[in-house]
Amino acid sequence: MSTDHWAKQNERGTRLFLTITRLIVKYFPLSIIRFVTFMVVSYFFITAKSMRKNIAEYQRNLKITYPNIVLPRFPVFRQFLNFGEAIVDRFAVWQKKINFNDIITDDLDNLLQDMEKDNQRGQILICSHFGNIEVCRALVNSGQHKNFKLNILVHNQHAQEFNRALAKAGDDELSLIQVVDLDAQKMLELHERIEKGEWIALAVDRIPIRGDKIEPVEFLGQEANFPQGAWLLASILKVPINTIFCLKENNQYRLKLRRFSDGINGRGVERHKSIKQAIQRYAELLAKECRDNPLLWFNFYAFWHNKN
Repeated sequence: MSTDHWAKQNERGTRLFLTITRLIVKYFPLSIIRFVTFMVVSYFFITAKSMRKNIAEYQRNLKITYPNIVLPRFPVFRQFLNFGEAIVDRFAVWQKKINFNDIITDDLDNLLQDMEKDNQRGQILICSHFGNIEVCRALVNSGQHKNFKLNILVHNQHAQEFNRALAKAGDDELSLIQVVDLDAQKMLELHERIEKGEWIALAVDRIPIRGDKIEPVEFLGQEANFPQGAWLLASILKVPINTIFCLKENNQYRLKLRRFSDGINGRGVERHKSIKQAIQRYAELLAKECRDNPLLWFNFYAFWHNKN
């Protein structure tokens, strides 16, 4: 794995900063929270040269692909600031300051109906580092969807300090499965969970830890590597694939659920072709979400093959 792989990057948040954030969210009013967020984000913005460069590249590719996009002044800093506010929201969710009533469900395909069904196999939800998908994680066990059980595949070891801080804030209700531990035994476990009607969620916009299961597709006008993992998993488990996005709008969160594919069929070359087509479709979908909300894609790592 190269040293610029996202999983090799050091954690930007230290235990001190995350502890301060957790306590401020818990005890202080919104005005104080916003001020502290601004100061912390400013520090990381100044000290994170490579991340500034990567976000600038993303915004440049976005504007080339969609020339009519108008970004605000200081767009790179604004994207950092949005990310800081998203982290604050994560802590607010675990501390019950954001609840189910703050969610607006945008479910044109009636996915919630599938989630509520009993005695039915589970499905896959794919997401990206876009918006605040963590809000959805915390509200899964709100009691509103009693038959819905969600398992999340994560590279949890990548941000140990952040995970410790979340645990102290109340992040203890979801089933988190380490991506690095996704061996034959874990695959069998996932199959059993699917058969029991449980769902699996995972992000699909970062290349895997070992970096060998990737697919180059076009994203925002440039070739970029996307992981094959979710699509291979869907093929093995023979389950449908759905997308989920969560956007903050006027102090509420719009949960956008859509059906994506009935599954990945075939073997060998045929399966690879189906996976590539599916990844390209998702890259195009993600690009449109970035077009509509350009400062909400929080992938601060080198993403494209060709550096401008």
